[in-house]
Amino acid sequence: MPLITFLSDFGWRDHYVAAVKAKILSEDTNLQVIDISHNIKKHDIIHAAHVLKSVYQDFPEGSVHLVAVNSLSEPNEALIAIEIKNHFFLGSNNGLLSLIREKDPDKVVKIASEKNLEGNFPTKDILASKAVKILKSKNLDGIGEDMKVEDFKRYIVPKVKATREIIQGHVVHIDDYGNLITDIQKYDYDILSKGKSVQIKFRNYALTGVQQHYHESQGGEAFAIFNDQGVLEIGIKQGNAAELLGMEYNSMVSVKFGEY
Repeated sequence: MPLITFLSDFGWRDHYVAAVKAKILSEDTNLQVIDISHNIKKHDIIHAAHVLKSVYQDFPEGSVHLVAVNSLSEPNEALIAIEIKNHFFLGSNNGLLSLIREKDPDKVVKIASEKNLEGNFPTKDILASKAVKILKSKNLDGIGEDMKVEDFKRYIVPKVKATREIIQGHVVHIDDYGNLITDIQKYDYDILSKGKSVQIKFRNYALTGVQQHYHESQGGEAFAIFNDQGVLEIGIKQGNAAELLGMEYNSMVSVKFGEY
């Protein structure tokens, strides 16, 4: 059954999350609202986009994803709704929703602009009701006016470069354990690594090979593994890799292939 998910940087100390959910349930008490996370780093749309991109396809098609991170932070920033593969997303036109996939959305609708807003809590005052309407209609009709794709704000992220000898990628997320999540795909690795030795390099460190399971490393050891999203992850067993290795968002990670 399709449902509404909710992702924000509101935290749990205040009433904001409850107020938005109360507004949704006031429209229909039978609706199901699932919290993805409200501990997104404040104003961090990169963090929010990674979390959303990692999980939204696990929900049923037709689900509506309400996103409130760094909303309406710029003058004339619009509230928008987009459709991607029969999933619907509502949020601010601040670039966050552009990071869900490289291709343009299947549809973009402008709901309202900042200058037309009456209150200071648009997630509750506007988007909550729109989310319910989308869920019930299963489309974006009547939500707002069609928006040109060129007006959809995009963030350009670094691209992975791959040859027969090397894959050059980047850290795109640091999880709560301090593990370094990269943009290097297992699909590319499996093709290029066949019959070759492997060395994973980052800063002044190097690892030989990729392990299959987390338990294969010992406490304090660095490791590389392909996680459940099929991307290369670097960690330290029972330690914080980001802090101990001095790595951060956009740090370079390379996978080099050689002859045995």
